[in-house]
Amino acid sequence: MNKSFASPFGRKLKKLRLEHGIAQKDLAEELGISRSCLANYENGNRQPDNDMLVRIADRFHVLIDYLVDRTEARNLSLSMREIDEFNRIKHKYQDRDCTLDLSDLELEGKIAVIRYYHFIEDVERIKS
Repeated sequence: MNKSFASPFGRKLKKLRLEHGIAQKDLAEELGISRSCLANYENGNRQPDNDMLVRIADRFHVLIDYLVDRTEARNLSLSMREIDEFNRIKHKYQDRDCTLDLSDLELEGKIAVIRYYHFIEDVERIKS
């Protein structure tokens, strides 16, 4: 007996589709593919090309890295408060003549810097 097991992509695609209450037929039509093609994506018998990955990610407002199981984060965005905090941290280091060039960091890295900075501030606050 040869059972088909869905790929991480297939499981996530199906989960997103069901979370949004969309029938396979309707999503397939939206994406310009057949229902059987979508079913093959969901059950792991077929993988989408890059263009289709982008269309699916855009449709559900998720990261491609989430769809292909490179991250569990569905999407990344900084709130205005986090952006202000990030800029405050950056200026604080610049005022101390320290180099804090985070331009090469992805958004996940910038979020990690903000969280680490808060951790350090909490430790310093406890010590004093």
